[in-house]
Amino acid sequence: MPDIHVRQRNGILWLILDRHPRNMLTATMLEQLSEALLKASNKPPRLIVLTGMGEDAFCAGVDLPADSTPVQRQALLQAAQKIEEWLALIHQQGIPTVALVKGAALDAGCELALLCETVLAREDAEFQLPEEQKRIFSRTLALLPAVISKQELEHLIKSSETVKARAAMHLGLVHQVLAPGRFLQDAEELLAMLMSVA
Repeated sequence: MPDIHVRQRNGILWLILDRHPRNMLTATMLEQLSEALLKASNKPPRLIVLTGMGEDAFCAGVDLPADSTPVQRQALLQAAQKIEEWLALIHQQGIPTVALVKGAALDAGCELALLCETVLAREDAEFQLPEEQKRIFSRTLALLPAVISKQELEHLIKSSETVKARAAMHLGLVHQVLAPGRFLQDAEELLAMLMSVA
């Protein structure tokens, strides 16, 4: 069973992370996501939405054993690089990308969300930037100085501080915070708005 579900509806391509228990990334999962993004670049939808299955986590990082080999680590990094390349191409094509975040977006999960042009977060979402040795995407830190000060960025990385959705919006990491009771309804309205201006 795939760890990425691909759904297309009303011009929106949904890419849904679904790996128990907290949608943690593996090289195989990243390859599945890369394949979905490749297909999207060849047959462009009007909007791409990346989200996680369940209520607990968008993505809680990487599932890489402590005793993993350099080969395993390299496979993970190569798969992550492909995702960055496809997302860059999709951005060049003018296709909006949205991360719809519920629960935890930690380490590589936070990086993945921030690679999207727009981040919509439920009020209980939490974000944590990875320490340098946990980083798997190369573009995230290059993008962040445009929205967050260097001092704040260094603090978040060194402290491994977890930031709630509203604080993340204040920092510029999140574009909109949605109330839990109206999360799906408000998200659908915002996605429709993004499509209309794309």
